Amino acid sequence: MDDEALKQQAADRGLATVAANHPADLRQALANGARLADQLPRDLHWSEEAAHTFDLTPPRQDKE
Repeated sequence: MDDEALKQQAADRGLATVAANHPADLRQALANGARLADQLPRDLHWSEEAAHTFDLTPPRQDKE
């Protein structure tokens, strides 16, 4: 990927500052993302996709 294509992809994703300050890291991250996306099965149904959740509910405090 040439520098102009990298800058364009970064701008499309709102990462222009990252592209300006860390172009090698961004280039590697985009390559890793493409590689991982290529490893996904093409017939993966949406219901089989992993759902990562984040819960901010504080732990319950049982009173004795």
